Amino acid sequence: MKSARQDELEVNFVRIFDAYGPALRRLCGAYRRDLTERQDLLQEIALAVWTALPHFRGQASERTWVYRIAHNVAITFSASQKRRNGFEQSLDPIAHDQGTKDNSPRLMLTEAIQRLKPIDQHLALLYLEGLSGTEISEITGLSPGNIGVRLNRLKHRLATGLDRKETEGEPTSGSRR
Repeated sequence: MKSARQDELEVNFVRIFDAYGPALRRLCGAYRRDLTERQDLLQEIALAVWTALPHFRGQASERTWVYRIAHNVAITFSASQKRRNGFEQSLDPIAHDQGTKDNSPRLMLTEAIQRLKPIDQHLALLYLEGLSGTEISEITGLSPGNIGVRLNRLKHRLATGLDRKETEGEPTSGSRR
């Protein structure tokens, strides 16, 4: 027979995954290209959230808490996959069709993020999920000032990289030719 506490944990777990599931799936897609690996990563994140749920004290927002767990699990998962496979898999969440050249802004941004250092990838993904500098600071442990500086530099580097890619390849809408 389940206790009231167990019922409460199950309700909270389902509510959390209803609220954050789409964002967690995007996060998994950003870290792993292969569908099976994305599903495995999502299961690892779910297990970590379930395991940590009884210890959640509300000192951080629920959103920050979930993202911190998810990103820590994703980083660990990716590192273990890298060791297992002997190389790092692409962070590309969009499956490429062989022979198809896609200059969509989303793909170009994804490719630019792939070229960043792991900490910068981490910051870019959190920012793109709409987290504030304060929330990103709580998740990463970096100071809010450091987050602000890094995000400004990242935005500039990504914009410069995307502009360069756009002028090197086929013109896209909004191209400055």
